[in-house]
Amino acid sequence: MKLAKCNLWIEPADYRGIPTSGALRPDGTAVLDRGLALEAARRFTDIDVDLGRLLASRGNHVHLIRPGLFSFPVKQYAWSGLDLRIIERSGRELCALVGSARTLLPKPTTDHAGFPWEKVAEVLAFLPDNVVVIDHG
Repeated sequence: MKLAKCNLWIEPADYRGIPTSGALRPDGTAVLDRGLALEAARRFTDIDVDLGRLLASRGNHVHLIRPGLFSFPVKQYAWSGLDLRIIERSGRELCALVGSARTLLPKPTTDHAGFPWEKVAEVLAFLPDNVVVIDHG
């Protein structure tokens, strides 16, 4: 895994991830209401619908929502805290999805969300160097 400060939407990459939860609204759409998930929902029409279908049929896992755009679960519910077990599992699923392709993954944490980056980095230490963990800017 490499670290970089860059813009998720501008930096060249084969895959881009958005941090998500497994939360669904009553209408079946995925909850994409904060941060990069909200930015993605504004950029890509109906990704909340598409991700909602994937969550309902396959569960809270890494999903290819659109070509080159994947969900990266960091918690189970929109209101729950980050879960290191979910983050680690998501990292392993991400590796299976992207292989050796250049991949941008926003740092799946902030200090106020319960875990400093150092704790999350420990559980994602196995990520290969083609996965670039970014500070989105």
